[in-house]
Amino acid sequence: MGISMRHVVWCSATLSLGAFFYVLTMEPMDRSTSPRAAAIDQVPPRRTLLVNIRRHLGMGQLSPADRQADALIQNYPEDLDAIYFRTIVDRALGHQDRADAGWTMLDRATRTLESWPNRYTNTQIAYYRAWALVGIGQVEEGRAGFRQLADQIEDWASGNPEVIDNSGTQYNLACYRSMGDEPDRAIEHWDRAVALGYGENNSDNGWWMVDPDLESLHQDNRFWVIGARLLQSRTQDERVVEPAEIEPEAAGAGG
Repeated sequence: MGISMRHVVWCSATLSLGAFFYVLTMEPMDRSTSPRAAAIDQVPPRRTLLVNIRRHLGMGQLSPADRQADALIQNYPEDLDAIYFRTIVDRALGHQDRADAGWTMLDRATRTLESWPNRYTNTQIAYYRAWALVGIGQVEEGRAGFRQLADQIEDWASGNPEVIDNSGTQYNLACYRSMGDEPDRAIEHWDRAVALGYGENNSDNGWWMVDPDLESLHQDNRFWVIGARLLQSRTQDERVVEPAEIEPEAAGAGG
């Protein structure tokens, strides 16, 4: 049986298709020149991972939060935010042994920050140092650290209306006072934060309801009465996005 032009065309097309799939899926890629290789090797942005963890926790989605926390700690293993969020996700999952190990790691990291100049603000270091102390069982020392941090922020911001009358500042102060075992002062700041627009348009994705900083207020009905103003506007949108302007914990730690 002779070979027709149709057979030649069919064989040529098959070989071309095979070569295409080899290049697409199997051929070694030059990382320096291949956009696809660069995309595969790209490290997930730290900021995106932090925002997504907070969103997942706010929506009660622990498994996705766990995956994002894994990616965060794997790509940024010495980052204070990464250690903290990996630990609170373990805490939310009920993995107490892993959470205890995380607090120990955070304690060690915040005691050796001298080797990382200019990497964190004084506020971040003070916040995570106080959390580490609480986490390893030195609760009173940790609470004192949070009270001192709140006092410093209030003293610094008191003469600057743009700072003290900012919803994020008031939210952070609520967090610090809550962690410092000052519930009445924490409630005052929480009320002011919401009045100033904190969480409008669901911008915090329900984070305030699960933020560990505010857990001590959960038994206070005033906390939920104030928060009800935010619940009225909360959406059921499940998508994970990267908002243009949501700061992770601690620079403002806490908001």
